[in-house]
Amino acid sequence: MDRQLELSLGPQYVVEVEDRLSAALSRRNGGDYASPPQSLEDARRLASLLLDTEDLAEGEGPWRRPLAGGLRTVRLIRVDR
Repeated sequence: MDRQLELSLGPQYVVEVEDRLSAALSRRNGGDYASPPQSLEDARRLASLLLDTEDLAEGEGPWRRPLAGGLRTVRLIRVDR
């Protein structure tokens, strides 16, 4: 089934990611990312992947994960259509 053609009748969520890194330690500056709107199930699956965990706490975050030289923050944002 082509996932682009799916019709989602429920609320949609954007996964926001913020990486804050020390350039002196990681040689990178970090950055921000926002996913396209998606179902809550898919958004939670993506958040789990980005946080490298199978057990994501309930709610919409924010959740934090240490990175080499910094910190990653992930949250779900409900978008109204």
